[in-house]
Amino acid sequence: MSAATSRTSRGANATARTTWGVGMGAGRRRGGGSTRRPGRTVGARWTREGDGVDHGRAGARLEVVRASAANADAEVDAEALLREIFADAEVDAEWYGVDEDEDVEISGIANDINALLSGDLFVCPVGGEAGASLAREAVAAGAVAIVASERVEGVADVPCAVVANVDEALADIARVFYGDPSTALTAIALTGAVGKTTTSYLVKSVFEAADIKMGLVGSNGNYVRVDFEEDDLKLTTQGGVWESDEEDTTRDRTSTAPGWLAPYRGKYEFEELGADALQFQQLTAGIADNGANAAVMEVSAEQVRRKATRGMNFDIVALTSFEGARKNYNGADSEYSSFVADVFKVLENAETQRGVINIDEEDADLCREYASGVPVVTYSTQIGNTAADVYPARVDFSLFETAISLSTPAGNVEVVLGLVGEHMIGPICCATAIGLAAEISLDVIAAGLEACEVIPGRMELVDMGQDFSVLVDNANTPEGIERVIQSVRAANCRRVITVIGCEGDMGDERGERAVIGKVAHDMSDVLFITNDSPKTEDPYKILDDICGGFRNEIYENDKIKDEALFPFLKDMYEVHENAQYECMRLQNLVRRYVMVDRFHAIRAAIGMAERDDVVLILGRGSKDYFVVGREKHWFDDVVEARDALQKIGAIQDSGVDTHNLPWQSLAARATNPGAGNLLG
Repeated sequence: MSAATSRTSRGANATARTTWGVGMGAGRRRGGGSTRRPGRTVGARWTREGDGVDHGRAGARLEVVRASAANADAEVDAEALLREIFADAEVDAEWYGVDEDEDVEISGIANDINALLSGDLFVCPVGGEAGASLAREAVAAGAVAIVASERVEGVADVPCAVVANVDEALADIARVFYGDPSTALTAIALTGAVGKTTTSYLVKSVFEAADIKMGLVGSNGNYVRVDFEEDDLKLTTQGGVWESDEEDTTRDRTSTAPGWLAPYRGKYEFEELGADALQFQQLTAGIADNGANAAVMEVSAEQVRRKATRGMNFDIVALTSFEGARKNYNGADSEYSSFVADVFKVLENAETQRGVINIDEEDADLCREYASGVPVVTYSTQIGNTAADVYPARVDFSLFETAISLSTPAGNVEVVLGLVGEHMIGPICCATAIGLAAEISLDVIAAGLEACEVIPGRMELVDMGQDFSVLVDNANTPEGIERVIQSVRAANCRRVITVIGCEGDMGDERGERAVIGKVAHDMSDVLFITNDSPKTEDPYKILDDICGGFRNEIYENDKIKDEALFPFLKDMYEVHENAQYECMRLQNLVRRYVMVDRFHAIRAAIGMAERDDVVLILGRGSKDYFVVGREKHWFDDVVEARDALQKIGAIQDSGVDTHNLPWQSLAARATNPGAGNLLG
């Protein structure tokens, strides 16, 4: 498959076209015109030189036909006329504050008052008085025009366009303003309930193995590869290159400290709810402007519901899995799969587009229907499922890697990846199918898969040479926790030691805490209930809610029911100091621990691990902050786990027993069983 890398100036007379092959002929949509850098450089005038590029390698073809030299060298005005944009986007509007023969120049688009710059068009994200208030605030901040669902009072000095559907209008005008950027590269959409992030990193690695510079938009952030010899650039939500505007005060720290909240400054932040329609266009333009030839993007059902992908011209759309999808999504199970399937509606051109579908999914009928007009590559996670194009012939799991033999139409290949767990099969097969859909050769696909050594926060292995596995994952729902634990059980681990917490301010979802506690209790050999971002809630109350899922079962345990004279499923510092040792003794007996400080919980879990155990640190994944009250503080599970592994071995070598709580000096315990608490 090929990917275009140029865009022409708005209104240029050049007949810019890009061609690319996918084995079914050639032909490509015409790219629109770029208007400005997405990195919010208002008023800039800029050019991009045209060149013919052949990035093909081992079957991967990237053929680019640029605009004529005269137009390739033309400067592109950073401003655009609003009425022209509406006309090009075919958006109907009622205009107020501007005559029919008048127009207004805009230099950007914003739908977030915090991202607005002077000269921008402001699109009201809500209606009513709340939207009117935002519109007036935007005008005061420099907005030169407003788009809203109804006429806004108090903004007579600037043009106001009233549209029937703000979400659709935003998507359409953003596509035109940013030059239809998804036509300037190979755009890949990953949709489904689970597996999108893991698959996106694998796809990126596969394309880069084919010497294709790649952008990524997803739940771990937004990135673009500009130089194969350098790290990825981080992108802001608006598509500009991110640079810290303040000092990172924790950059050189190897961990936090007990009970200490480190300041969260100078860190990379992004929109964790996923891109909206404007941000998809901005990010795609940012990826293309930085020289990438392709982009892989996570697309959730919620984003589809919000019309975030309207205006995106995806070349490959892939379905990961519906497993673990929320039940009763907006009142009906079928509605979730319907939203996901909608992404496949863009697949209309059999010469230039491809679908990739997981045939294990019974609810994928709509995806198949919408993709029926284009070639589809299918895959399955079931060993030996010859009904699929791509499937595993054999899989071997260990606590540190996964070896998989893949059967494909291009032949068979064996790969070994440093990714742990049975549920990695799906993303590996999906990424392979996407690579084949892009006509990347199988040997390059295999090299790309094996080159993907880590996926941040997705079963991320923290390996310091220990003889047990430590994995950090973002699983934070009952379904996700169950899936992860089942997955590591397939690797024949000795014990599963789980660390889990729940965020505060969950509202109506507070009841899920007990369900999470119950699932983790039922499936773990050793369990640590600890803190996550408590926000404005009492962290001890959150722990109590989680323990509510299994508390009665523990207290009725034959091992301890005659000994437990007080409620001991609490943080040891919540009980009287005279009862703290007994609290720990009882928790040791049932291997269920409660610790409000996640710093301690991670270290206690790792200290307890022995050969062939798995320590699962769940719920936060790649998130590197805590929220306490309304303030962010630095805390990174991977950093804390690495620090624990570096230090606990030396602590154990010094004669400290870390396999029970509290940690004790072996020498001190020989004379006084209650002495030597070294953990707190």
